[in-house]
Amino acid sequence: MSDYKSIHGVRVVGHTADPDNIIEGQIWYDDTASTVQYQIPDTISSWRIGGSMNTARQIVAGAGTQTAGLVFGGNVPNTALNESYDGSSWTELADLNTARRAYGGAGTQTAALLAAGHTDGSGSDTAVVESWNGSSWTEVGDVNTARRGHFGTRGSNTSALIFGGIPNIASNESWNGSSWTEVGDLNAGRNQAAGAGADNTSALCFAGSPALQTNENWNGSSWTEVGDLNTGRENFTGAGIATAALAISGGTPPGAVIANVESYDGTSWTEIGDLITARNGNASAGTTTAGLNMGGAAPTIQSSSEEYNANVSIGGWATGGSLNTARNALGGCGTQTAALAITGQAEPGNQANVEKYDGTSWTEVADVNTARNDMGGSGTQTAAIVFGGEPRTGITESWDNSSWTEVGDLNTSRYGLGGNSIGTSTAALAVGGLSPNVPVTNNESWNGSAWTEVGDINTTRARLGTFGTSTAAIAVGGTSPARDETEIWNGSSWTELNDLNTGRQQLAATGISTAGLAFGGAPPDRALTEDWNGVSWIEVGDLNTARRHLVGAGTATVALAFGGYTTTDLAATEEFDVPSFTIKTVDVD
Repeated sequence: MSDYKSIHGVRVVGHTADPDNIIEGQIWYDDTASTVQYQIPDTISSWRIGGSMNTARQIVAGAGTQTAGLVFGGNVPNTALNESYDGSSWTELADLNTARRAYGGAGTQTAALLAAGHTDGSGSDTAVVESWNGSSWTEVGDVNTARRGHFGTRGSNTSALIFGGIPNIASNESWNGSSWTEVGDLNAGRNQAAGAGADNTSALCFAGSPALQTNENWNGSSWTEVGDLNTGRENFTGAGIATAALAISGGTPPGAVIANVESYDGTSWTEIGDLITARNGNASAGTTTAGLNMGGAAPTIQSSSEEYNANVSIGGWATGGSLNTARNALGGCGTQTAALAITGQAEPGNQANVEKYDGTSWTEVADVNTARNDMGGSGTQTAAIVFGGEPRTGITESWDNSSWTEVGDLNTSRYGLGGNSIGTSTAALAVGGLSPNVPVTNNESWNGSAWTEVGDINTTRARLGTFGTSTAAIAVGGTSPARDETEIWNGSSWTELNDLNTGRQQLAATGISTAGLAFGGAPPDRALTEDWNGVSWIEVGDLNTARRHLVGAGTATVALAFGGYTTTDLAATEEFDVPSFTIKTVDVD
């Protein structure tokens, strides 16, 4: 019999504290707690907002994967529109030949199938089937029974099923790439059900009206009843295959719309994370671990899409070395292991001192010439600038790793401006702020010697979070009131994107325009951390200390948070890393 060491290359040893450099599969004995322990990575399974379709619609069909999806048809009213998804945005492609609203859809982004549907408002169902080759739709063999309110397997455009439909149809037809053949009927006729499956030999049909909770499995010749959904529903969508499927949102009589999502493992259904927006008449693509949901009505017809990812590694915060001088409303820049903490506010007033971080501890370096708080800072530990601040000023100073020198002033003096974690000492932005005591939209660009006024931010705000570069930046949150808006800068103008999940001001942020973090803020003092993927925000591991008026440095996966305020000035520093880990105890009972 193999023992632990022969399998994993190490033996079980005792420790009085958690061991260093733990490897995957390692277990150890905690001498203090008298327990056997191991380490697992922290993960999250959840939905986050994806790119919005160009045209909102419901009762729509989908195909493909989360990063290569296709959505076609729908009701806005009935449409022939067809759009493809690349994981972040939708692009209009060649239309269907026959406008219709329909469920299901099979295949991939470049080889899809749409069968039957409802063609107009007078009750006309169609038998027409169209095949997509990546550039155009072509009519192919009709189904034997025209229908609507049906579903089918995800399959392909050469091997698929279509089953159910209004009014409570039990008929099931199989597609072989050229024609449809009637095969074994469902045990219970139903409409507005959902389905999953890889081809015409294996499928799952679940819920719908009037069955609501019951499910049937197709083995290529007949249907067998299998485990029920926990929450019955109709007018919804499904994704995946017969042994690993998702049932996504839908309607529950007499007219409620739910966000509930369930996952099927081949035997039973388990409730997982809800959609962000409850909806019915939606479409889907992908798998149980990487799903895509799009369109539908809630009751307003939706253009939004949502992406589901299972067991994604997330980061967590750990305590780092404390600042020598506790402070809030400070400036900062750099990386997790080479950061600057610049001036700020601490009793009895503004501080001129500056500290640098080496990944373990902070060391005082040369002071700025003008003490201030609530300002911007950009660059690295060895080449940085600080600008603006309170008392209201436009003064800019440059750091050369030994001393600070006054350089060109801002055109608009202000404080509470964004600029931390944007750019370098020679290419930075000063965004928003208070001047004299009201939020402004001003945005200025720094070229290493002077500031130039450029395109204003769309949402007036101050005490916001910012990150990125001088030509590709994100502005998020701010005041007043506590805001949730996110905007992206492309070098000439700002465009609004998906909002933070929790609006706040006096927050910190860091990263690049396609991968960032926003953390802390108020009111009230918050520990919340949200991750930005270039499209939307999702909550990840909280700070250990809730706080406002802090600052950040680093990237979306290796970050630093320092300073801030709760009921007093803070010196606390926290380090964020992906992945983070949790120590577990082996149950030996």
